[in-house]
Amino acid sequence: MLIVFKRSHVMRTHIYIGIVLMLFILGNTGYTQDQGKDDSLDAAINSFLQAVEKNPHHADAHYNLGILYSEKGMREEAVAEYKKTLELEPNYVKAHNNLGVIYYETDRFDEAIECFKKSLAASPEYLEAQYNLGIAYYGKKQYADAVAAFKKAVEINPKFEKGYYNLGVTYATMDSPDDSLAAFKKTVSINPQFSDAYYNMGVIYTKKNQLDEAIKSLQKALELNPNDDKSHFALGVIYQVKRKTKLSGGR
Repeated sequence: MLIVFKRSHVMRTHIYIGIVLMLFILGNTGYTQDQGKDDSLDAAINSFLQAVEKNPHHADAHYNLGILYSEKGMREEAVAEYKKTLELEPNYVKAHNNLGVIYYETDRFDEAIECFKKSLAASPEYLEAQYNLGIAYYGKKQYADAVAAFKKAVEINPKFEKGYYNLGVTYATMDSPDDSLAAFKKTVSINPQFSDAYYNMGVIYTKKNQLDEAIKSLQKALELNPNDDKSHFALGVIYQVKRKTKLSGGR
């Protein structure tokens, strides 16, 4: 999770609080194992290597090798395996998606976007690729395209809270507070336990100078996550603003 948040050592009337970004990218796993046991992971890799040695055209084995290499941080090897998968099965949508994830994580946004688009060309309702496309556009600062992609994601799955959350983040980045607030409200209607969405609602209300609503949202965030320092800090700033406003007679 990326966090944009500024703290001031001296209390001021300006409000130094920012939106919390989520933007988690979604990959696909094809083989489940205990990541805490390296021996198990290596054994899985060796088994899939044996599979492709016996049958070089085994696309699923190449795909799972890509996943496991990625888990080990061996990105070049993972990319090679996903590309091999796609040579064998050009419409293997999960391989396109996972290749796009690696490109995104290495700031190769254009290549990531191309991968996600290829995945969607083969499977237009593939939620993970649609959502990841929005994240890649956000990474390129193509915010209007990111909004369109996230909107499509929540059309595919109207209960997809992460899609609404990142839609809210993108609207906030575009300085569209009303749209951002609506997206965060939708997020918490789906998942009432989403504390960061309440925090971000507090930030938006603060920027709209609706301080009482901001306080309510931040208090809700703290009800869900009492150890959330950013919400405590934001509340402190808002209370100080209200105090100074009162002392100055509303001027």
